Amino acid sequence: MNILIASVFSIDSYSRGIMPDVLQSQLEKHPDATIYYLSCSNTFDVCYFNINKEADVCYRCKEGVSNTLKLIDGNFLNIKLSDLITSEDRRIADEFFYNNSKMDYDLVYDTFEVGAATLSTYISRTRDRDLIHVEQDFVKELAYNALTIYLGVKRYLVEKNIDVVYNFNGRQDYVRAILRATLANGLDCINIERARLGGFVETYKNILPHNIPNKWELVQKCWDNSNLSKQEKIRIGSEFFERQRSGESIIFPSYTREMKKGSLPNIVFNGNENIVLFNSSDDEFAALGKEYDNPYFKDQIEALQALTDHVGNSLPSHNLIIRMHPNLKGVAHKFVTKILELNKKYPNIVVIAPESPTDSYELIGVADKVISFGSTTGLEANFQGKPVILLGKGLYYYSNVAYIPKDWSEIQQLLKTDLEAKPKEDTIKFGFYFLMGGTKTKYYFEDKSGNGIFFKKVRIHYYTFTQRFKSKLIQIAYKFFKLRIKL
Repeated sequence: MNILIASVFSIDSYSRGIMPDVLQSQLEKHPDATIYYLSCSNTFDVCYFNINKEADVCYRCKEGVSNTLKLIDGNFLNIKLSDLITSEDRRIADEFFYNNSKMDYDLVYDTFEVGAATLSTYISRTRDRDLIHVEQDFVKELAYNALTIYLGVKRYLVEKNIDVVYNFNGRQDYVRAILRATLANGLDCINIERARLGGFVETYKNILPHNIPNKWELVQKCWDNSNLSKQEKIRIGSEFFERQRSGESIIFPSYTREMKKGSLPNIVFNGNENIVLFNSSDDEFAALGKEYDNPYFKDQIEALQALTDHVGNSLPSHNLIIRMHPNLKGVAHKFVTKILELNKKYPNIVVIAPESPTDSYELIGVADKVISFGSTTGLEANFQGKPVILLGKGLYYYSNVAYIPKDWSEIQQLLKTDLEAKPKEDTIKFGFYFLMGGTKTKYYFEDKSGNGIFFKKVRIHYYTFTQRFKSKLIQIAYKFFKLRIKL
């Protein structure tokens, strides 16, 4: 049996501890297999975690991989991307981008959606969902490198007669290239993703971790296969939401500490019915494909404008309170300023800025109904016994958590109708999964902060004094003289 384990992102990523665990586990499970461990190891100067091409980051990434692999017991072949990519791969990439210079979602080579994969990285790092500044050199370089990875890996899998590939996440450019190259050869690609603190992972066979139906299937299996009593499962599932509200970040960041407890806008007390809308940062999902396309609107801006005009003109006995997602704080792109411009467009419309200390949980408490675009706030509102209207795609799209309208006409009807909250059963199943789901790793572990990554009880990455000294020299040479030196 021949196995390829790809750990392309090996710095500032959970991959740096998870993929060595995969390697060690596969060595133990298949002692007679030929196993290849693939890393970047400074093949490229730019990646998702180093878009500024900082030379010392590349050095620390490469040395960190080398240090970690010394902890592995067993025989494997350590390879890097530069071992796979040929001059012919670069020639093909040169020709492709010469003929396709525009970077957009429709840019595809063979079976690899190189445009969407690259834009996923670009949007995540810049928050520029509208692609205003997408012509920057680093974007083109990411796309070019990703295509060479696709070509090199696709060929290498055949040459080495690989049977299965293990990859991390699969969303961004370089790791998406590995996923598509594997599938193009008719092989299975097992995408590994972090599930939660404590060293738990999820596996996704031939799909991205963001696949909505698959996520809901995982949630249901976790619930159904548990040997715990139903009462105990309900207690654990409920505990997730209680801990999240208290300010503990378990899987998703908690913004509770940035809020002023009990703080609410005055409009909620004017006697009107309160419709509280929690927007989400839809730029994060802009490059995930048609699965995440909004079924009603082009984007959330269009949705918010339509809802604002409808409630402002047709529902004077209702308030629409738009609570912007806190992680949009400091984002200056047009899609954020457009939302802020809706503030007090009508007397019954209020926009709460991302940096506002307004208590989101108290907002849910005073809401007669809640609108969500797929964020976990919809789950939390349902847990509080509030009717939720879902106007986008999200983890609970296929569960019985929220009202999912068919069209704009039904949206209008739901806004003015007294609604009963959906049962909490499915929401509690999600809570149970968030605390109990995933598979426990043998050697990978995280501390409670989520910042300490350990493999075999060794903090990853660790560096020798000499490596830290060399890293500093490389950093100074690049910062002040723009020299990329390799020591």
